[in-house]
Amino acid sequence: MYVYGPWGSHILGKDTELLGFWHTEFKSYKSPSLKLKVRNADRFDFKTATGEATIEINLKLRRIVSEIQDGKIDTDSVYSGFKDNLRLMWDHFLSCEQLLT
Repeated sequence: MYVYGPWGSHILGKDTELLGFWHTEFKSYKSPSLKLKVRNADRFDFKTATGEATIEINLKLRRIVSEIQDGKIDTDSVYSGFKDNLRLMWDHFLSCEQLLT
């Protein structure tokens, strides 16, 4: 059983065993063409004494998907749209160039 609650809250009874702990933080970014979610997750399983920390990324290419579903797009347009979205992500989220100068 996993118990979810805010820090400092007393949500365990005397017959309850805590088997794991998760702490997550996430940020979400939206534009007309894409939706990006980035989540930092720390997990610990008390039963196996193992833990992990991960960065999880969920990307939805909203405009490209809707155009494919409507049948309004060809292969070259998919490639071009993907390239444009990748450039946007690189410029705003992934590039470290501005941190190095």
